[in-house]
Amino acid sequence: MNQTKGRAELTNIITVLTQKTALVTFFHTIPSAAFSGAAFIAGISAWLIIKKKDLDVSRTTLKLGLITMVISFVFVGISGDLSSRVMTTQQPMKMAAAEALYSTTESAPFSLLTIGSLDGSRSVFQIDLPSVLSFLSTGNFKGVVEGVNDLQTKYEKQYGPGDYKPNIPLAYWSFRLMMGFGFIGVFFALLALWQMRKGGTPHGRWFAPAMISLPFLPLLAISFGWIFTETARQPWAVFGLIKTADGVSQVVSAGAVLFTMIAFTVLYGVLAIIEVGLILRTVQMGPRPEVDTQVEKIGGSDDRPLAMSY
Repeated sequence: MNQTKGRAELTNIITVLTQKTALVTFFHTIPSAAFSGAAFIAGISAWLIIKKKDLDVSRTTLKLGLITMVISFVFVGISGDLSSRVMTTQQPMKMAAAEALYSTTESAPFSLLTIGSLDGSRSVFQIDLPSVLSFLSTGNFKGVVEGVNDLQTKYEKQYGPGDYKPNIPLAYWSFRLMMGFGFIGVFFALLALWQMRKGGTPHGRWFAPAMISLPFLPLLAISFGWIFTETARQPWAVFGLIKTADGVSQVVSAGAVLFTMIAFTVLYGVLAIIEVGLILRTVQMGPRPEVDTQVEKIGGSDDRPLAMSY
């Protein structure tokens, strides 16, 4: 941090790329992308099966997509567990907000449902799993996890007067929606794989709505994950160094920011419409029929003599 210029300055790119948060989130993001892509493949394959189109190809790609979903979800869970421990160390307020844990607690419970007071200072009703949060945060069922109110008092002494609490309901529910949509997706995948275990085709009233919604579940999980990540770290742009309010540009005007946001929204909106249209058109066409690739290359019949071979 350059105190003279009042800004953060990069001094070592290797340190940035190899710091714990960057490493653990990288290995969380990659399997999340695989989970999302696999769900997309599985969803389209299931739609073709429902329409009874290209069943041989569709069953194979459906199974491939479902297996990839399950495997990638395991890695998402492992990396997510590591992320929570790094988060507890580096951004304890974020973890406390994610669990609506208001007071520092030993053997802290994992909240299944917490209803807090209107001022966000305490919980009113809670259903939890005893000691699970301590294990997820510290690797020890008897570990101590700091609470929102205690951290607020600590930060006021350390950084000066101010509100260091993020939007707790938003952090709490975005964290659960992230996990919830992911678990629903992998549950559908396991259910479909179970019905395919002996060469069968998934069936039942659940199959069509579940599989058609499958591509959207990882996208929702990832979206809520990013909402949690970016909002639960508030009021910090860089924890302990720069607050979000201090990161407002003194050069770029609010009008310029608004214009850029509108322009990008319109541009990407148009591209999204085109992309979705192309995807739907391709899905409706189905897999390309098999052709004799050698005949296609030479542009004639298979009776034509071979001219050159490698």
